[in-house]
Amino acid sequence: MELNLTLPQGNFILKNSAEKEDFVIAAAGGRKPELSWFKKAACGRQIYCADRGIEICFDAGFKPELLCGDADSTAPAYLQKAKDEKIKALLFNPAKDDTDLQLLLNNLPLKSNLLITGIWGGRFDHLYSNVFSLCSYKKRTNTAVIMADEQELMVLLAAGESLEFTAGADFKALSLIPLENSCVSLSGTRWPLKKAELLTSYPYAISNEITSEVVKMSCHSGFAGFYLKTAGKELL
Repeated sequence: MELNLTLPQGNFILKNSAEKEDFVIAAAGGRKPELSWFKKAACGRQIYCADRGIEICFDAGFKPELLCGDADSTAPAYLQKAKDEKIKALLFNPAKDDTDLQLLLNNLPLKSNLLITGIWGGRFDHLYSNVFSLCSYKKRTNTAVIMADEQELMVLLAAGESLEFTAGADFKALSLIPLENSCVSLSGTRWPLKKAELLTSYPYAISNEITSEVVKMSCHSGFAGFYLKTAGKELL
């Protein structure tokens, strides 16, 4: 299937085996996106929140479909607002093994393509868990997964998938991240690749530069991330 997604960073055309054309948006408890970015990204989409992610949702004026987590990092006023507005909530004991994001991923609608924010920033162990939990979600659902805010963005690509990206902003860097040992191709950049091997033990495809209107990437084997860092902090 061909999926088309426009974000403030630009337009993505994804070719994969997803069964649905639309995306839901999830808000996790990491770095909060700028409200202007979130409003554009979330407009018209169902929103699901992991713990503190509900603060992002309410601050932008949206009503989420679900709040999921242990509520240990959410301000009490937001929890009360969720209760007052009768938001569906799945709340767990903080003494648990699963992270709030993992709990949310287990309770999303079946095989939802996912645009997720509140992922970046903070502790490395949280980011590591987030990235590989999302990789696992993508593998078991055969969906599209994009992690994004106004500063950073990464599209997860599995074997046989490809993307075309038309930039709508300036970027500091484009990098390919091997989340498994992978074979990839890349064009529209200063340093193109043709069926190049990317190894988790030697991730060299870092800090490339966009040189063409359209950037194309294909993942021939393995599992890789198409990562973008914006040149400025905010995208209006």
